[in-house]
Amino acid sequence: MIGHTISRTLLSSAFILLSGLFTSLGLAGEVTDSPSLEKNTKAALPHKVLRLPNVHPGRDPVYAYAKTLLSKVMEVTEDKYGTFELHVSKQEIAQERQLRSLEHDMLDITWSVSSIDREKQHRAIRIPIMGGFFGKRIMLIRADDNRFDNPLTLQSLKSMRAVQGYDWPDTRIFRYNEIPVLETTYQASFRIVAEGFADMFPRSVMEIIHELDKQPDSTLKIEPHLLVSYNSPLFYFVASDQEALANRISEGLTILLESGEFQAFLKAQPVYQESMTLMRGRTVIEIENPLLSEQSKVALKHYLTYFEPDFLVEPVEVPLEKTNDHL
Repeated sequence: MIGHTISRTLLSSAFILLSGLFTSLGLAGEVTDSPSLEKNTKAALPHKVLRLPNVHPGRDPVYAYAKTLLSKVMEVTEDKYGTFELHVSKQEIAQERQLRSLEHDMLDITWSVSSIDREKQHRAIRIPIMGGFFGKRIMLIRADDNRFDNPLTLQSLKSMRAVQGYDWPDTRIFRYNEIPVLETTYQASFRIVAEGFADMFPRSVMEIIHELDKQPDSTLKIEPHLLVSYNSPLFYFVASDQEALANRISEGLTILLESGEFQAFLKAQPVYQESMTLMRGRTVIEIENPLLSEQSKVALKHYLTYFEPDFLVEPVEVPLEKTNDHL
């Protein structure tokens, strides 16, 4: 009798324990679907602090655009990859050093025109962030140089001399197309043209108006007739081993492209609108860029279709800064 009583007691205890276990499991299933756990899951995603270069002299509008576009890219991928902050380096460094800083863990992201060498050393996100317009070049010339009063030919340009930076792919591009180049620093280029040591300083349509406005005197002017055109995409770059970060940037840019927000944001920029006006009616001289990788050529063929006029929607007012950036 006592034995039967003990057995019944043990069975009852076991039933209570099992019932409690199943109840707990049922509750766990309910919590999984609850908003509070969803918030906890999002909170568990990593927080990224991304180091960016400082503005390079003469590229203030391009810099502000590229930095704000990057913020948008990171925002639309937060649910998958986590939150972020953009920290800007205090020191200005030249373009080639910015790229080297990626591999030395001094920067996380920069942007630059591309080349085969740069893509071998670093990881390029092959989506042109300026819509391909960075390879549209107009020349700064001396204000009193009347040789440009009428449109010149490529053959005429080959008898002149351009000035370009020491580490710029453009230097090699112009030489490849038999246009002589004097290499110097960015800051010295304006003075070299003004003093007659070079005939022209080819600049991107996205830079030239801002750069001329910053010159202290009127010894230079924008050449009125020509547009030298070649494929020179501006890409985001990360370190060669940062595949996850590259994937995030690529995914974010693709989301913005497919929604049309990318194109609208570019078209809303004053520098874009000024550039479109500046290019209108010019004689186009096409030259070849031998520095593009085959992968970049394929990427451009695909992505530039997004920036054809039919794909560009009306501009919208978009601020150029994000509140969680740290300058």
